[in-house]
Amino acid sequence: MHSYPVFFMTKTAAAVINGGLSETSKMPCKSYSLPTVACQTGFKMAQIEGSVCASCYANKGNYARYANNIEPAQHARLDSIDSQYWVAAMVGSIGADPYFRWHDSGDLQSLEHFQKIVAVCLATPATLHWLPTREYKIISDYIKAGYSIPVNLFVRLSAMYPDRPVTVPAALQNIAGITTSNVHTSGDPIQACNAPNQDGECRDCRKCWSMENVTYKMH
Repeated sequence: MHSYPVFFMTKTAAAVINGGLSETSKMPCKSYSLPTVACQTGFKMAQIEGSVCASCYANKGNYARYANNIEPAQHARLDSIDSQYWVAAMVGSIGADPYFRWHDSGDLQSLEHFQKIVAVCLATPATLHWLPTREYKIISDYIKAGYSIPVNLFVRLSAMYPDRPVTVPAALQNIAGITTSNVHTSGDPIQACNAPNQDGECRDCRKCWSMENVTYKMH
């Protein structure tokens, strides 16, 4: 895997390179938001009626209400990923934060993008990282190349359809650091996300930063 330069960078300087981090009121940490139009699998799934992506939360609510401010920032972050200093900038932005979420909007762009995220995780060992993704193939290509998932990174293969459990590709079964997340439309599954019963907030729950499967209510 390619080696990316990591060196000290102030949060101000880092934001100039990576476009800054996202603020999410629900979660106990910052995130990194990309435009949904850049989703690859997600964009295709959005054309299929009944899929999770067809009713993507990142295309409505506050995301739509404040789109004039949010979308330019998302596209700036997307463009920044190609920077040779992106890894260093992300390390500088995250610092020693205990938790971080990748992509409250958007998804992985390529194998190299994921490799850069892995490099960020390795350089921030005090931080637990949560990465939801529908880019199963990118993760599979990474594992098939002989690489492993950092111990502080939890990759969640996200469901394509509500009320249908994720089908984990053979190459990703029983791999440390890789788990799943499903979506339900009714009932209260045992592994359900606590947020709907907590004013939409994580509060002290940290299930997403673990190997436990989590089922989210369709929203």
